[in-house]
Amino acid sequence: MVIWRGWGILGLLFVLLVGVGLGGLFRLLIGEEYEPLPIGLGLAVAGVILFFVGRWFQAWDARRRADKYIASRRPEVEQTVASGRFQPVPGYQPASREEAEQLAAEMLDKEHAQIVRRFRGHHTLFFIPMQYFGLVVAVLGGAIGALGLAR
Repeated sequence: MVIWRGWGILGLLFVLLVGVGLGGLFRLLIGEEYEPLPIGLGLAVAGVILFFVGRWFQAWDARRRADKYIASRRPEVEQTVASGRFQPVPGYQPASREEAEQLAAEMLDKEHAQIVRRFRGHHTLFFIPMQYFGLVVAVLGGAIGALGLAR
């Protein structure tokens, strides 16, 4: 049974395709006398690559989703500022429209940052964020490779 959330399944597919592909390539280069070494190297390299791909994917998707949310929220805030009802905190009324616009922009920027943080780590495989699953695979690949050298 494979458990994933978001695009976390890509981590497993990436490891299977890249890890096994690189393992086969390393097997051709190294030879068969160190049998687990090529597979271990392939998995280790795939794990390291998956770590960086996972970090990029998590950050990219979080920013994309936060941008979409802020784009839908911006007209509501602008309408509140235009009507003169904008209050950044309850009980405080900005002195001018310029101050209200500045405070509204700061508020949206803070919301954007909070939403980006909340959406990070959304893509998991076996409840492990994609990039950290890459580290697990790299360590396992290194252990398998070490078995090949110990022979």
